[in-house]
Amino acid sequence: MIMLSTIFTSVLLPMSQLKEALARHTVDELKSLLRCLPEATATGKKDELVNKIYGGLAGAGLHALWNRLDDMQRLAVAETLYAMDGVFHPDRFRAKYGQLPDFSVKEPGSRYAYHRQPTPLALLLYYQEGYYGVPADLGEQLKAFVPEPAPVQLHTIKALPEMVRESRLVVRNTERDAMADLTVLLRLVDQGKVQVSDKTSLPGTATLRLLTDSLANGDFYTGGITKHRQSQDIGPIKSFSWPVLLQAAGLVQRNGTRLALTSAGLKALSAPPAGVLSMIWKKWLKSSLLDEFSRIDVIKGQKSKSRVMTALPSRRAVISDMLRLCPIETWISVDDFSRFMQATAHTFEVTHDPWALYICEREYGSLGHDGFHSWDILQLRYLLCFLFEYAAALGIIDVAYIEPDGARDDFRRLWGADDLEFFSRYDGLVHFRLTPLGAYSLGLTDNYTVAMPQPHVAFSVLPSLHVQVARGRMSVEETLLLETWAEKETEESWRLDRQKALRAIEKGHDIAELRTFLQAREEQTLPEPVESFLKTAEKQGRALKIVGTALLIRCEDAELAEMIATRKGTAGLCLRAGEQHLVVRPEQEEKFRALVRALGFGIAI
Repeated sequence: MIMLSTIFTSVLLPMSQLKEALARHTVDELKSLLRCLPEATATGKKDELVNKIYGGLAGAGLHALWNRLDDMQRLAVAETLYAMDGVFHPDRFRAKYGQLPDFSVKEPGSRYAYHRQPTPLALLLYYQEGYYGVPADLGEQLKAFVPEPAPVQLHTIKALPEMVRESRLVVRNTERDAMADLTVLLRLVDQGKVQVSDKTSLPGTATLRLLTDSLANGDFYTGGITKHRQSQDIGPIKSFSWPVLLQAAGLVQRNGTRLALTSAGLKALSAPPAGVLSMIWKKWLKSSLLDEFSRIDVIKGQKSKSRVMTALPSRRAVISDMLRLCPIETWISVDDFSRFMQATAHTFEVTHDPWALYICEREYGSLGHDGFHSWDILQLRYLLCFLFEYAAALGIIDVAYIEPDGARDDFRRLWGADDLEFFSRYDGLVHFRLTPLGAYSLGLTDNYTVAMPQPHVAFSVLPSLHVQVARGRMSVEETLLLETWAEKETEESWRLDRQKALRAIEKGHDIAELRTFLQAREEQTLPEPVESFLKTAEKQGRALKIVGTALLIRCEDAELAEMIATRKGTAGLCLRAGEQHLVVRPEQEEKFRALVRALGFGIAI
């Protein structure tokens, strides 16, 4: 159980003195308040009524009134007294205690619920400038005997249940999956297999299907857990997020409709995966490539022309900061984490204008209506997406989840939501825990070490340059690596290919990676022809190197080319390239043009 005092920064509101607060009430309101003081009579002019209440709250009268408060009312007074801004915050109070205190109750004998009378709490908390607070002089008296409230608590879970809401709870440990997925994605990109939209940079159906089949243990909802739906599909989660994350981190870039590795992406292939994943996390937090709230696709109007949605980095920063308060390798309920955020005033907004967002129909289904844009509908759904689709994909958290159907029913009262089976594909996320990799990425630990698993496949590497599977089965990651350097002949046989090796080295791959990969899976020393292949490919793959671009100029005839190439001044700025062509470096172009013009010639485009 983690405890945290309410931490927020706010300007201290100057509360009035008790008599000033009472003077703002009408005579009828003062008479109603006096009913909470049995010793006083509700008669007299306004000043008399104010003085009666003032006197009734002095000394023993204040203690007597305190004793008449119920537990929630006492907590409301304590929270207000010891709040940094001296204000009662209903949302924080409800999040911490699960309900609000009663400021009024139904009038005895009345048939109507709106006929209400104040409770004793109304004599201690007064409305001023849009907030409830305790008058300054009354607060000094109360602090003499009202204890400070206990800090907010984040509850942890020792053991997960097998079932939640009559559904089997699925647990996914994500660290190793994330490390394998990173390599798989980078190799698929390197082989030109990952396509995205040229307008949105998001993956299409074919790519999502490929990634779902290629990622470690598949996507979160694949296999037996997913059932057929007529109206709603859960769809991809981490299969969708990985292309977004790689682009946000600058490891890949879009060339037309295909992703290609950048120089940073090539280096990431041979770098320790934990460091790369940590870097991706940090860069994604600041990225504006995609607003993940758009993945809550039942909510329309997010892309209207007016500025509807809030800035992404600020939202993400709040959640990331709160994750730093979580204990490592300890399960936490998502709902309790959400409650903890609200109770400690670590909140955020996802929209500037909830009226612009709607379900099904803009007028009746607008989220601007009272109760339609609550924390659970907007902020909690964003939190679920943040955790499930991005933090879990990168191995920051492990997750425990059920099917989204019926997992949450807080949206059932919304107009237009009658036919929905779930409000978001992330509704099934129930618990999460911060991983050691997550602690490293969040800066909670300085180092991260992981014992790399031993290969589950053994090779027989032959002098004929054939690589045969002797036992076991290759993983997707192993298959993609070998495919970079070799041609597949059968399901269990590959042949090292010189052309493929040269293309891989041209792209920036290090053939030492292939040598290490083969030797780790071959009990014997690699055959001499294989070693020769590796050495020759490494040497010849780097035999030529592009050092820059050049300007190719065609002369009218060979005599003119010869004259310019040999004349003092221009000779050092160009080289012959055949009979009529000259080559000039871009940085020398202007100087070369000036000298050629001095000779009486021009260079046409």
